[in-house]
Amino acid sequence: MTTLRMPDLGTVEGSVTLVRWLKREGDAVALGEPLFEVETDKGVSEVECAAEGTLVARLVAEGAAVAAGDSIASIKGRGESEHAAPAAPPRKEATAAPAPQKVRVGAAAPRGPAPAIAALAGKYGVDISVLRGSGPGGAITRQDVLQARDAARTEPSPQPESKRVPAQSIVAARVSQSHREKPVFHVTARVDMSRVIAARGRLRFDAFFVKASAAAIIDSPAFLRYLTGSQSGTHDSVDIAVAIDIEDELSAPAVRHADRRSVQEISADIDELSAKAKARTLVRTDSQGSCFLVSNLGMYPVESFDAVILPEHCAALAVGAAIPTPVADGTGVRIAPLASLTLSVDHRLINGAAAARFLSRVKQLLENGGWA
Repeated sequence: MTTLRMPDLGTVEGSVTLVRWLKREGDAVALGEPLFEVETDKGVSEVECAAEGTLVARLVAEGAAVAAGDSIASIKGRGESEHAAPAAPPRKEATAAPAPQKVRVGAAAPRGPAPAIAALAGKYGVDISVLRGSGPGGAITRQDVLQARDAARTEPSPQPESKRVPAQSIVAARVSQSHREKPVFHVTARVDMSRVIAARGRLRFDAFFVKASAAAIIDSPAFLRYLTGSQSGTHDSVDIAVAIDIEDELSAPAVRHADRRSVQEISADIDELSAKAKARTLVRTDSQGSCFLVSNLGMYPVESFDAVILPEHCAALAVGAAIPTPVADGTGVRIAPLASLTLSVDHRLINGAAAARFLSRVKQLLENGGWA
């Protein structure tokens, strides 16, 4: 009998949520076959099985929080009885195995630092070359990196959670991190949406805001920068995240290379991402690497609001409802649909004047049909 354990996902701290089992007790399982899904702050990922045989017992319920090293399932190999050997006790956090090259339950750990471990070390500025690994064969584990980080900082290590955690708590953790770290500055402008409404047809409104934001970022490349803790960086592509709300759970998958895509292509991408969010099939790569967030509440009677900047971004655009408003022009007074757009920026990277220029550019593009 083999006891499978939750692998170390490398860049994920604390616990994750087991969203859905893909196999039932009594089912045959194959090496490398997806066994269950977990949700992290980046989305939903499949976790592969590293044993072959029959799934005898699922040791973690759907919706429960699991941490690296926790017992996940019992697998009976071919020719074994269900009581061939007692299950090994759960590993302690201090001896958690390093992240494998592929996310696979119970897989043997590589001797050198996995890419995810190296990425985590880079995130916290830890010199991985001077660490002494506590994993098998001296391999460096996530815990080794976190302990080195804590030795250089006064912030306490995140404590593993032992209770069931709703998926929304992951979003809450990221929002809290952003509010702690980022001094936010806001600018707001009212935008005449007449041309957008006339051109929209069956397209999503979000597509126009994504396209205008991408074009403004090309004109203002400072918006590709970010600060996370003491680590700074610059995104190398204009991937725009779109806030999607499904049954009160928020996700922010990205439209890739939005600066190179047409409004029609962007709208189709958002349709596809929304369908995946509804089916709960978004994976981590759907949300990774984005540089900017568009959050649209224009479908509600919301005049304006402030969007939260994601930890790896330096800005976010919030879109309110288009409200019929009297507007004076050279020919008199007309009624125009005006929407309030609020730009939130990390004031450490973007000053007030730069934020105002960016929002002015977005306004110009939307009002003059600059999305074509």
